Amino acid sequence: MSNLVSIDSKGYGKIYKAVMRDRELPILAKTIYAYFCAYAGCGVQAYPKRDKIVSDLQINKDTYTKHLGLLVERGYIAKERAATGNLYTILLSIPAYDASERAEAGNTDLLIFENAAAHGFGTIPKLVMLDQSLSPQAKAIYAYFASFAGAGTTAFPRRSTIMSELKIGSLGTYYRHFNQLVERGYLSVEQRKDNGRFDICIYRLAVAICTESVREVKPSVPKAAATPAMSEIPEHGGKPLMIPSPMSEKPLSEKVLSDKLEHQNPGHKNNNRRNIINSSLEKEQEYNHQPQGGSMPRRAYTPANVMDLIGYSQLRKDVDGWGHLLKDTLKQLQTPEEERRYCQTMDALLLELVGQLTAALNGTTNSGRLLAALQGQEFSAMIDGFLDRWREIRNVKAYVAASIKNLSR
Repeated sequence: MSNLVSIDSKGYGKIYKAVMRDRELPILAKTIYAYFCAYAGCGVQAYPKRDKIVSDLQINKDTYTKHLGLLVERGYIAKERAATGNLYTILLSIPAYDASERAEAGNTDLLIFENAAAHGFGTIPKLVMLDQSLSPQAKAIYAYFASFAGAGTTAFPRRSTIMSELKIGSLGTYYRHFNQLVERGYLSVEQRKDNGRFDICIYRLAVAICTESVREVKPSVPKAAATPAMSEIPEHGGKPLMIPSPMSEKPLSEKVLSDKLEHQNPGHKNNNRRNIINSSLEKEQEYNHQPQGGSMPRRAYTPANVMDLIGYSQLRKDVDGWGHLLKDTLKQLQTPEEERRYCQTMDALLLELVGQLTAALNGTTNSGRLLAALQGQEFSAMIDGFLDRWREIRNVKAYVAASIKNLSR
């Protein structure tokens, strides 16, 4: 039998917005920071054992050590050895990493400190951090919202801002972890309308949760039965770690694409796609620097080349994922006819995109600008437009043509 329990039933601590918004801090480091904050309660010190931390957060020891080191290095956590084990202190005087402040100071060697609470804070429930049904990335997303909520239960950050500040490079990855919070009842989301059009999203943190959705591993569970350690690569979405792989920690662009509901295209974060694009750019630059009258032929692009170039398979997954979100979470696709129209429109847009990009790359004398745009923020913004405006698109061919023209400028 399930019961409702208060979200704060196991205790809670303060979570500081300044740390959660640090764009240089990886998402798993923020998960670990939130974990310590939850355990600190009303104070600033926590002393959970390392084995418990990695078990609760479902990460391996090497990942934990690496990201804890980043927290210490950036001045957010102090670690010291005590008689009973490690003691972790949440530092309230933290470096101000804001680039504008450093520029105004006129001296990049000047380190400015500020109070951790200067930009606001919220509360992070221990119950969330102990829930084994949540991925570590989902816990970081919750902590991010909690830091915005302050004393209330409503937060309004844009999704593009969330992804940028948590360094999540894929729309599919974001919603895979975000939906865990919705399904478990920790978070609800609704989308407001402005003059009949869907506008900003409102996120609400639950004050109580059904105990059925919470799964906590007890300390007595033997190691053999423990959940496999998770990969620290955000794009993998917390799959079992089989072969260690380096994680790219390059921060996303801070450019705001639109005042409307934001959509982030993940294609350019695909490692295979990035390698293909870089190779294409190098070849294109090589062709364009040939002497006049040289015999070096221009590269001929096939639709298959273009699909690899734009990460088509990943785009398809994210388009499908966005459709599920519109239907199940935002309740926008309320009839089978609306769902069918969404699928038909997005299928037509993606296929037309491949065809027109193939023609554009083969038809221009210098395709270097277009290739560069395909791996940058411009392409992400274009896909965002597809997702955001799919209801308004009547002439797919003309819309794609105009989008590619803007992309090539």
